[in-house]
Amino acid sequence: MKPFVHQEVGIKLLVENPIFALFDEMGLGKTKQVIDAAQILYQQGIVNRVIIISPAAVRAVWFDEELGELVKHLFVPSRITQFHNRLRTWAFMSGDKYLRWAITNYEYIRNEDHYVVLKQICDKKTLLVLDESSAIKSYRAKQSQACLKIRRRCGRVILLNGTPITQSPMDMFSQGNIMDPQILECPTRYQFIARYAVKGGFKSKSTVGWRYLEDMQRRFKPFVIRRLKSECLDLPPKLDPILYTIPLSRDAWNAYKEMRNEMITWLDEQNVSIARQAITKILRLCQVTTGFIGGVEIVGDTTVKETREIGREKLDFFLGWLDERFEVEKDLRLLVWCRFRAESRRLLKELLEKRQNLSRYNNLLIGSIIGGQKSKDRAAALRLLHPDTVPEGPIIVIGSPQAGSMGLNLAAAHNVFYMSNDHSLKTRLQSMDRVHRPGQVYPVSYFDIAATGPEGQKTVDHTILKALRAKEDLANWTTKAWIRGLKDE
Repeated sequence: MKPFVHQEVGIKLLVENPIFALFDEMGLGKTKQVIDAAQILYQQGIVNRVIIISPAAVRAVWFDEELGELVKHLFVPSRITQFHNRLRTWAFMSGDKYLRWAITNYEYIRNEDHYVVLKQICDKKTLLVLDESSAIKSYRAKQSQACLKIRRRCGRVILLNGTPITQSPMDMFSQGNIMDPQILECPTRYQFIARYAVKGGFKSKSTVGWRYLEDMQRRFKPFVIRRLKSECLDLPPKLDPILYTIPLSRDAWNAYKEMRNEMITWLDEQNVSIARQAITKILRLCQVTTGFIGGVEIVGDTTVKETREIGREKLDFFLGWLDERFEVEKDLRLLVWCRFRAESRRLLKELLEKRQNLSRYNNLLIGSIIGGQKSKDRAAALRLLHPDTVPEGPIIVIGSPQAGSMGLNLAAAHNVFYMSNDHSLKTRLQSMDRVHRPGQVYPVSYFDIAATGPEGQKTVDHTILKALRAKEDLANWTTKAWIRGLKDE
C-alpha cells in the first residue's frame, strides 16, 4: 500500500534516526510507518529483528495474520512470532533469510522470566518498538524497568503514542531515559526533579509546579514528531456528541444517594491525597447509574461479590433509540461502548433476543470486543466493522474501552454510542478515534447517555462527561476535586 505524504516523511525520519518518538494523532498510520521503516532498515542491513511491545489489547493489531497491520504492509520475507504463554508463528514469503518479528505485551514482560528471554535475543541489529508508550511513563513500574533492560541491548528504539497526554512532565523522565539518557542528561529521578520541579507545601516536599519546560521541549525536539489528522488527511468531520439524560427509578436513585453521601463523608475524612482510592470507590457510583450494584467488574479486575441488577433505565432508552434508528437507517453500523462487563453482557443478551424475536432484526449482525473472550470471537467482531471486511446489512458491535479502545480500525461504523464512560481522557479519545480514521466516508456521530435523579438531579455521569469534554483526565483529580464534583451534582 502506497504511503500518504505524511507517512513518507515519518518513514524517512524513522530510518534516519536510531532513537525516535512518533506521536502522530490516532488514525495517521503510525504502525504502517514503523513496518515500512523496519523493512527498509532490513534491506539496508541495519536491522534483522524487530521486537514490538504493546498493551495486551493491541497485540493482535500487530500479529493477526488476517487483519493485523503486518500482513497488510509486509514486503520482505518475514517470520512473525507472538511471544506469549502460547508461542504462535506465521511467515510472509519464503527465503533463505528473513526479518524476524517478535510481538508481546507490557503485562507479559512484567515477569522477569519472560523479559529475560527477549533480552537475550537482542543485539545492535534489533529494533525495539514500544507501542502506546504511556504504558512506560512510570519509572517505578515493572514493565518500565523491563523495557529499559531490553532497550539497553537494542541498537534502535521507536516510541509510539497517539495521545501523548501525561499527568505531569515527570512522565517524560522514564520515556526519555528509555530512549536515551543523553536526551535529558538526568540519570536519576532526583536530578530530574531538581532541575524541573518547583517544590512547596509542608517542608517543601511536594511538587507544586514545573519550570524550564522550554528546555525539556528543546531536548526532545530532534527525536519527536507529532502530526494531526486535520493537517494530513481529508476525513469527514467528527460531529459534536449528543447527550441524552434518563431518570433513574426511585429505588436506584435512593441507592445512588446513599452511596454518594457515604463516599463524600469518606473522602472528607481523609487527610492525604487519595485520588487512586477515590477512583476505585467512585466506580461503584458509576455502576449504579448503569443499573447494577454489588460488585464492580472491569476488564482485568476480579469480581467483588455478586453483581445484582437494580435498574434498566439506560438499557431501555437505548433499545428504544435503536428501534427509531432502524426505521431511518436500515444498514445501521453502530459501535457501542460499555464500561462494565455486566453492562455489555446484558446488552448483548437483549440484542440477541431482539434478533430472534423481531423480524426486522433478523439480519442484524452482532459482535463484541470484551476482555477474556476467545480470540476467534474477537477477530469475528473486528471483521464486522473493519472497512476492508465489513459485510452487508446492519451491524452492532459492543465494546469495552479497556479491551478495544486502542489500535483497532472500526471505520465501517459512523455511529458511536457510549452507554457509560471511563474516567480516563486517553481512553475516551482513543475510543472515539477507532471510527475516525482512513476508510471512514461519513461524518461520525457520537451519543452519550447520562443518568439523572427522578427530578433531573445530576449524577456522577455528568461529572465525568463534563470533565472529559473539557479535556480533563479524572485520573489526575485530587481528592478535593472529587468532593467538589460530587457535591455539585
